Amino acid sequence: MRKTSYWIAVGFLFPMLFFFVNWEDSENPQLKKGVRVVRYLSSERQLKRSSFMVLKDKSPSRFVDWMFSPMGTAEWPPLEDSLEFGPEELKMMKKIGIPTIPKNVALVASTPDLERGKQIVVKANDQKQMIIVEGFVNPKSPPVFRDEISFPAF
Repeated sequence: MRKTSYWIAVGFLFPMLFFFVNWEDSENPQLKKGVRVVRYLSSERQLKRSSFMVLKDKSPSRFVDWMFSPMGTAEWPPLEDSLEFGPEELKMMKKIGIPTIPKNVALVASTPDLERGKQIVVKANDQKQMIIVEGFVNPKSPPVFRDEISFPAF
């Protein structure tokens, strides 16, 4: 009888732990969502379907230029809580892997914008064939993280 009640108690308490564990992978989840947008836009699959393919030079630095150009920004995913799409459409986009741009995080090219708060700065390293993303909580302070994203060779 004692063993049974012990296992019942464990079986009841163990699932309760899932409610108290922080499942976020970062101290800055909004910034990490911004990085997901850059990963999505720079993925080979997405690039092959974008206007980036009309460029002759398909280097990481040209990608950064294109991403922040009118042609590139037209292909950005929607903002979080966008009024452009209904809740069902946003839910479907999320389901198929299209990220949303966090509403309180700016995406910026090359150098931090001192006029904005939280931001992802997107840079290129052509020698390493990489896109570099840096996350800033405050643009006047050092980045809180730096990631490198492998850029596809075309």
